[in-house]
Amino acid sequence: LQQVDTPRRMYDHPNNVFVAGFIGSPSMNLIDMDITDAGVKFGNGVHPVDRATVQGASGNQVTVGIRPEDLVPSTDGHGLPVEVDVVEELGADAYVYGHLAGTTPSATDKPIVARVDGRSVPMKGETVHFTPKQEHVHLFDIESGLRLGE
Repeated sequence: LQQVDTPRRMYDHPNNVFVAGFIGSPSMNLIDMDITDAGVKFGNGVHPVDRATVQGASGNQVTVGIRPEDLVPSTDGHGLPVEVDVVEELGADAYVYGHLAGTTPSATDKPIVARVDGRSVPMKGETVHFTPKQEHVHLFDIESGLRLGE
């Protein structure tokens, strides 16, 4: 038993990496990222995080969790670069399945999934930069998997 709570609370505030990846479909994106003085390195940018939140981290990295609907395509080329592998068009929405640009997709890599507007979808092979919605970023200790902050 990892967490006892309402389904909405577990979806919005998972206590650990296991719950974060288990609740929701598609599951939460879980990416290990470096801690910086201003927050967490997010691709070619920095996602601002309160220093007190990452103070309890075991090392110089944290696991960042972001739900597919909370990744937003960047208009200025900043953010997490994702190379598109497949686009699942669903009408009003589409799911972009990809991997970090500059890496090769394999069975051992964690895929990146983002929900985008179904009327303007990227093409396979294209690199799209994503930024997270500020209020929906989850941080977990890279060693214990426990939630940081809150």
